[in-house]
Amino acid sequence: MLPPLDPRSESVLRTLIETYLAEGEPVGSRLLSKRYPEQISSATIRNVLSDLEDVDLLSQPHTSAGRVPTERAYRYYVDRWVHPAPPDERMGAQLAGALEGFEAEPELWLRHASKVLADVMQGVCVAVPFHLAASRLVRLEFVPLEGRRIVAVWVGAAGEVEHQIVDNPSGFPPSLLAEIGNFATAQFAGCTLAELRQRLVQALRDRADAARELQERLATLTADLKESQPSSEAELVVAGLGRLGALPEFGDPGRFRELVAAFEEHERLARLLNAFADSASRDVKLLLGSENPFLGLIPLSTAVRTVPLGRETWATFALVGPLRVDYARLLGGLDWWSRQLAQRSGGQPEARV
Repeated sequence: MLPPLDPRSESVLRTLIETYLAEGEPVGSRLLSKRYPEQISSATIRNVLSDLEDVDLLSQPHTSAGRVPTERAYRYYVDRWVHPAPPDERMGAQLAGALEGFEAEPELWLRHASKVLADVMQGVCVAVPFHLAASRLVRLEFVPLEGRRIVAVWVGAAGEVEHQIVDNPSGFPPSLLAEIGNFATAQFAGCTLAELRQRLVQALRDRADAARELQERLATLTADLKESQPSSEAELVVAGLGRLGALPEFGDPGRFRELVAAFEEHERLARLLNAFADSASRDVKLLLGSENPFLGLIPLSTAVRTVPLGRETWATFALVGPLRVDYARLLGGLDWWSRQLAQRSGGQPEARV
């Protein structure tokens, strides 16, 4: 948990982040003092920067270089100071180009919209349509993440694999999570999620034996799971990957090869879209760096949005780019576009259940 920052530290942090977003180079104390809105000495700024580095909000690529924001700093910045802005007239006209043709062949429209979004937002766009499904359980696993979160992995009888991020409110350790998953697999194989919950409720009413505690824990972990399933791998669309290779963050050939390899794993990308499809149906879901369990080893920003294409037809889009991005433009543009699409399709982004 990040301790609260005093007003000066917050102001210095914000100024440094916005300077780095604009310049793309590590920010030194001399440049920062010029950009800082108040009169302040370079020595005072250096002391503040050192303190911010101690709480993992800044890092220094080289001893003689300036500082750059960390993933933690970007999250602090987005949560406190970013206000998504509707696109200006030029950007709105460009985004409107991705609205056309959704009434036609869905796969063709998905490719067109992904290319337009990738071009306008200057990143990679990944998209996939999906449909609600009554998947029948073969295996259920719970994989711990940082903090009190886990990935629930549902393997269905048709070969579908669904990953969803859920809370771990009781802080169950990995060994107990494995035991709960094995218990669910043994007791509820062949059930849909709805049937699993129904049988759990009945068992908790009728039984008071040694299995009751595991049943209660399983009920806690599955309370927020949604019955959704990704479409086939062939329908997943990736657009704009080559553009990232021109950015300084991926100028190193090894880093860019790592990025390309990650985007070639369509199963991983489908899991990403499926895991956040529901939470992204209400507003844009922003994942920073390690917050993305499927691309977390690469410092990326991922903005996810699920949009209605008509009655009971949906698609999930993810815009992926570096952490150094104009967040107000990214979030505001994607939100505006999704709402325009909802109006044209007669759907509502908040309506998916």
